[in-house]
This record gives sequence, C-alpha cells and structure tokens, in this order.
Amino acid sequence: MWPLLIQVLGCLQNWLLSVGNESLRVVLEAAVLIIGAGVPYVFCRACYRFLIWRRMQDREGLLSLLLTSPIIPRALQVVPLLVLGVLAKRAIPSEWLRTLVFLVTRVYFVFVCANVFAAAMNTIYRLYNWRRGVSASPQKGIFQVLSLLGYFFASVVIVAILAGRDPTYVLSGMTALSAVLMLVFKDSILGLTAGITLAGNGMIRIGDWIEVPGADADGNVIDIALTTVRVQNWDNTITTIPAYDLIDKPFKNWRGMSDSGGRRIKRAILIDLDSIRFADEKALEHWKEIDLLRDYLAEKIREVRAYNAEHPSSKTSVANARKLTNIGTFRAYCLAYLRANPNIHQKMTLLVRQLSPSERGLPLEIYCFTNDTAWEAYEAIQSDIFDHLLAIMPEFGLSCFQVTSAAAMRGAFGSKGMEHT
Repeated sequence: MWPLLIQVLGCLQNWLLSVGNESLRVVLEAAVLIIGAGVPYVFCRACYRFLIWRRMQDREGLLSLLLTSPIIPRALQVVPLLVLGVLAKRAIPSEWLRTLVFLVTRVYFVFVCANVFAAAMNTIYRLYNWRRGVSASPQKGIFQVLSLLGYFFASVVIVAILAGRDPTYVLSGMTALSAVLMLVFKDSILGLTAGITLAGNGMIRIGDWIEVPGADADGNVIDIALTTVRVQNWDNTITTIPAYDLIDKPFKNWRGMSDSGGRRIKRAILIDLDSIRFADEKALEHWKEIDLLRDYLAEKIREVRAYNAEHPSSKTSVANARKLTNIGTFRAYCLAYLRANPNIHQKMTLLVRQLSPSERGLPLEIYCFTNDTAWEAYEAIQSDIFDHLLAIMPEFGLSCFQVTSAAAMRGAFGSKGMEHT
C-alpha cells in the first residue's frame, strides 16, 4: 500500500514539474495541498459524526461521555496535518512552499495539542461530576487553570518555532516581563488565586444558598468560573461576583443548614404585661382538659401543694406561697406543642424562653428547627405554629402587645368625650 502511494505521489510531482508557468504551478500545488488535506479530514469528521456521535449523544454512561466529548473532533485535526506533511515531502516541488507548509503544520500541530488538552480537562471535569452524580462542582476553576496553562505552554512553543529558538530561551526571556505582567493583570491574578482557594477549600459549591451583603446577592450559586461566581437571586436576577470578593469580604453560606436537615425558627411573641397573673383553681381545672398539659399540670400541682403544706405561712400571704402562673403554663404548653409537632426536628435545640421585658411587653421566644429546609415548607410550618399559638393565648388569659394606632386613639378619645357630654 505504501509503495503504491509513493509511486502515485511521485507521478503527481512529475506532473507539477512539467507545468512550465511557475505561477500556475504554485496555484496547482496549493490546490493539491488544500484538496489533499481537506478531503480526508471531511471524510473522517463525517464518519465520526454519523457512526459514533449520533448514536451515542442520547445515551448515558462513561462510554457515551467519552465518545461525545470534544477530544475526538479536535484530535481529528491532526489528519490533514499528516497529509500535508506527506504531500509537501513527496509531491510538492517548490522548495519555499514546502518549507512554509512544514512551518505551518508544526505551529498548527502545537495548537491542536493545546486544544486536545483543554478538551481532555473539560471531559475529566464532566467525568468527575458524573461520578459524583451532580451537575457541576467547585473544581471548575482548577480545570480552567490547567487548560490555560496548556495554552500558555503551547504559545511559548509556537513563538519558539517561529523564532527558530529553543522554548527554554523564550521562557527565560519572559521572566523579565513577569513583574510588568503581574502589575497589568493584578486583578485577573487575584481572581485566579481566589477561585482556586474557593474551589480547593470547598467554601462554596454549585447549588449553595449564599448571602453577600456587599454585592446585594442572596440566592443559589449557579456557576463557579475561574474568576467569577454567578448567583441567581430569589427574584430570578443574576448577580456576578468577582471570586476575590468572596475571599476579601465576609459572606454567609447556608449549606450547613441544608446539610443538617433542620432550619431554625427564632421568633418571639410579645406578651402584654398587664395580662400576666397567678392561676386560680378554675383556670387550673380548665387547663387540665388540654391533653398536652395534663401530665405537666399533675406534676406541678403536686409540687406546689407539697411546698405549701410544708410552709404554713403560704396561707396568710400570696407572697409566701407557690402558685402557677398563666405565662408559665402557656410556656409549658408551647414546649409540649412543639415536641408533639411532626414538622419540628426533635434532635436539635428546642426551647421556649423569656427574654428581657421592655416597653413593648414580655418577649416569649420560640427557638426550634423544622425538619424541612425548603423555603416554602419552612415558611408554612412556621406560620402554622404561630397561627396556633397566637389563637390559643386567650385560653390562658394572655393577650399580645401591639402599639395602638393613631386612628384607634382618636376613636377612643372621641368616645370618651361623647360619654362625658
């Protein structure tokens, strides 16, 4: 096969030498090179597209991922380079054209190698995500850095080929410009190092909910590039943040909340201080009918009666006696209600506590965690809890504090004035 090909190329060379017009011969040589390199490439590309790519693009798995990656199409660009080399050596009589073809093929071969390397990095990145079962990962910046390094070394080799020098000579010459390059591309270098730090330390990942007050970003991370991070806010706007800002400035990542399986509720009910009082026997009998309080009240009443029996002075003054209060019983009810709620995470902190009273009343704070971290479910669970607690407060003789509006005050003063008249 090879001897026959050599014979054909020799005949082609003799035919080109027989052309007397030098300009015409150069045109024919260029046509031979273009057709000879283009036809095999188009044929190989068509075979790949129709025999492999179309059959594998809709399939899933490692083989499909490898065969549909950009590696093969970019590697096929080597075919015309090989054909050009053979044609230039065996069929092209013009020395200068042969030298030019060899130079172009060497330069383009280095560029193809850089392209194949970048495609390989992209494929490894996709393979890494496929193995983990996610759509993207924070290591994207690292693979982009490797691709850039590949193109950088390819550029050095190309410059060395064109200059007729050794690549190490070009690299040594570039060291003198390193200080200037670092000054000019300072922001890009900072973004590059920040992107690597974010990816390497796992500070953010695709899908994380982050808050960046300085950038007005509050939403899910949708892309982590080499120098930027893209966040889709809850209003569906997109905020692009320089990676360096996430290293230089504080931000909040809600991943820990999502991974823990519990989302915190921390909200207080303001109790009107005028509604707080000791519980009488009638109130205690009424509260005993509440299932959530039955065991609590039985134990507390037994405790109180035992104490009062040991201290006779409790019969002469309320200050000397122990008595249950409506606020304490309501606090116990809130705690029992949360413990019985199937939407509350029982293995995380769960408490109901009083905060310091103020001019706005006594804050009774609910501190617990829901077992569903989704925003919609969380808000629904939180609203249901406070709907119930606010509605049940009158059963304990308690009322919420709220600031009286100006309209209500005008109405109150007006009615008093009418009664006075």
